[in-house]
Order: sequence, then C-alpha cells, then structure tokens
Amino acid sequence: MITRNIFLILFIGVAALTIFASTGVISLFVGQHSFVNISGTGNQISCVGCHHHIADEMNNSAIHTNLTCEDCHRYNGTGIHFASGDGTDASTPGIESHAAYVPRCLDCHGGTGVYIGTEFAPPARAFNESGYGTDYSAHKHFVIEANNSDTTTGENEACIACHTNYTCKISYSYFYNINYTLQNWTFSSFAYNGTRNYSIQWIKSGSKHEFLRLSDISCVKCHENIYEALTNGTDGITNEDYLTHAPVEIDTATWNTTNPWNHNRYHYIPAISRPVWVNDSYCVRCHNVKRYADEHPGYNTTYDLGNVTSDTNSTEVHCAEILSCATCHGTGKTKEVIDNPNYHGKGHGASFVDNVAANYARTFNGDTCMGCHEAAVHPSSGTCARCHTSGNATVYIESDPSGYATNT
Repeated sequence: MITRNIFLILFIGVAALTIFASTGVISLFVGQHSFVNISGTGNQISCVGCHHHIADEMNNSAIHTNLTCEDCHRYNGTGIHFASGDGTDASTPGIESHAAYVPRCLDCHGGTGVYIGTEFAPPARAFNESGYGTDYSAHKHFVIEANNSDTTTGENEACIACHTNYTCKISYSYFYNINYTLQNWTFSSFAYNGTRNYSIQWIKSGSKHEFLRLSDISCVKCHENIYEALTNGTDGITNEDYLTHAPVEIDTATWNTTNPWNHNRYHYIPAISRPVWVNDSYCVRCHNVKRYADEHPGYNTTYDLGNVTSDTNSTEVHCAEILSCATCHGTGKTKEVIDNPNYHGKGHGASFVDNVAANYARTFNGDTCMGCHEAAVHPSSGTCARCHTSGNATVYIESDPSGYATNT
C-alpha cells in the first residue's frame, strides 16, 4: 500500500511538471495571443468591445452621433502623437498618448471652431476666447472653477453639466441680506450680512456621452432658488406680493393695478401663470436679449428689442449675461429711468441707478433697487413724498430664495 501511494504521488508530480514546462505561462484570457492586424489604414481595434455602454449612450444622443470614437478621442488638432500601425513598415509609437486621450470640449469648440471631416464644430462663444471671454458671461466663473478642480479634462465638468444627460450637483453661496439708509437719494449707510448656502442636484441618467439638444437644456433646473422665488414668492411669507427676483414688464392686463398702492405693476407675473411662464424663454428675455429677439421678432415693436440688445452685452456671451439694473435702466439706455410727475413728483432718475452700479458690487445691485421696487414693500405709515420726492428710506432685504424686504 505504501509503495502504491508513493508511486501515485510521484506520478502527479511528474505530470504537473510536464504541463508547466510545456505551457510556459498559465493562460488567463481566452484569445490573448490572437493579435489584431492593425497595418491597414485607420483603426481595426473595436473600442465598443470594452466601451459598449458609451455606444448605448451615443445611440440616445441628440448630437455627435455622426462622429466616430476616433474623431474625438484621437483628434489630431491638439498636437498629441498617438500610436499608429498603419502600413507594414510605418508603425509609430505614441508619445503623449498611446491609443486615446480625454478630449477637452474646447479642443474642437474653441478658437474659431474646426472641421472634423465635413462636420463643423462651432466655437463656444466667450469660452473660446482667452480667459473665457467677457466678465459679462454668466457662466464664466462656473467654467473657471471646473477647470481649477480638474485640470485633466479642463472645462468639461462645466460643459457636461448643461450639455449632457449627466447628473450634476452644484453648491451656491451668496450674501444673506443687505440693509441701507437713503437720505436725499444718497446712501448714508450700507451693510450686508453673512452668507446663504444651498445645493441643488439635478438627477439625470448619468450619461456623459448623451448630449442634449439646446432646447432641452433647462435654466431652472440649476437655478432652483430663482425659480422658487418667481413662482412661489417669498419663502415662508403668505403675501405673494413679495417677489424679489424681478420678472419682466407686462403692462396690458387688469391685474397690473391689483396692488396695495394701485400703481401699474412692472416686472410682475400673476400667480396662476408663474409655473408655466417661468421657463427658459422667460429667462433669456432679460439674460440673453439677442437670442430672445431672434426667437420673437414680433416683440421688437413692443419692447424695442433691437435697441435693448445694443444696450446689453448679450452678443458677447455664451448662454446668459450677468445683469445689473443699470444694464437696461441706466443713463442713455433704451429703458432709462425717468422722473414721472404722475407718480408723486420727483423720483431718483437714471443717475441714481448709475450710482448704484458704479459704487456697489454687482451682486448687490438688483436687491438694492428691489428694496424699494419689490411689490408691496411700502411703509404702513408716512407720505409717498418721503421716498418719491425726498428720497429718504431705510431698507432691509433678504436675498433669494427668502426675499423678504421691509421699507421704513
């Protein structure tokens, strides 16, 4: 019995040694020694074999569906040297990248744009310029922060937040409130307090390669606080007249004068219409007048959109313009503030708007004006002349989404 066991052990050992010596290396992957012939022109290696999920995303994409993986990930306009096996004796090694690189959106959409085959990639206005263009571009700082947070893909983090179906989370921080005192239309005091922070998370499919149509990009999904301020009024205040973020002027309906002092309401939307009217078209009415004028040529007569466009910087921005009240209501502007004798005599005029814009940070401009102009923000006692003629008021106003204001 002992002899048989020794023989069996020796047999197993010799068999194992024979198998090891004959194979050299244990095979882990089926077909790992079947190499693809890449000597032909172009790419013979299937990207989709490993990245099938990206192919599925591209099948649902509104744009870029006519491009190949190589068009973006082996784009030759950046100076990157990729490995190539084209030609029997002409193979070249990669230098900066072997098979593919992570493209930056501005590789194609910067400068004056580029042609990829017969397809033209248009430049992203403002972001295609040095320093990402003008400071009037509302999303400039978003792009800068994206570039600073991820130097590998540059601005892409900001681009995909809006232009793809990828879930995004954005945190905002801004001042909590301002308070100021006016004496004879001159600021005798001005102060701001604290910061207000909030975050939004726009839950989408999580697909970075599923690009959206421009018409499917939603302003209000990222700017939820402004949407809430416009549609629901002041947070926690039952009086819906408190609407800090100013809507556009509407002056033809009966509800224009349904306010405590029986004045025409400008920059106002009736409560029943807000959930429908507050949309992307509504946003660009102020924040991209050029686009709005192009989309609504019939409004040129009513709102003089041609001249208002010239007052703004909307022709210089990518999507939306940062505004101050002086953009449209300052001296020499189409909608310049005038002193209307029908409204209790002398008011402050456009020079006051100019002063606010010139001497106070832009982030304060709107709330400074709305401290008096917000609907229903009028003192319960005193005469109209105290403010409208003499320019004396003490104002406290909270920023969106709270928006509560008092004027004494």
